Amino acid sequence: MTDRSELALQLAEAIAETDAAIERSGDRAYRTYQLSHRAHAALCAVDQEGPDGARPKDVADRLGVSRAAATTFIQRLEAKGWVETTPDPQDDRGVRVALTRRGMEVVLRVGHLERRLAARAIEGMPASAILRTVHLLQEFRRRLSEKHIGVVP
Repeated sequence: MTDRSELALQLAEAIAETDAAIERSGDRAYRTYQLSHRAHAALCAVDQEGPDGARPKDVADRLGVSRAAATTFIQRLEAKGWVETTPDPQDDRGVRVALTRRGMEVVLRVGHLERRLAARAIEGMPASAILRTVHLLQEFRRRLSEKHIGVVP
């Protein structure tokens, strides 16, 4: 029988491998629309701020990157016609970034394609097993997040 620490390592490895497979699958969907994973994340970050658009700082915070990196992403997206920048009415020095109609179409189409790929991946799996796995992963994440887990005496 495998000990608990070995099981924990196997679980962590399976999660990491699954995450990599999900990213590769997403990358295939993104390439269909000439997007990178990061460009898609940047579009979603802009979209999540709502119809008034996002400040570059908001995009940077959502992506976990510097403001300069977010500005570079925004400029690339703007060059493709997926976002537009306008002066920020609340800050004379700032700008707001919003999705264009084309950008919104791309976000919606890529999201739809991602859902179809994910649905195909779980075809034939019992719903009860999927739900148990979801609950297990949520509990694992919760336990890893607890302060005492990261400290070994």
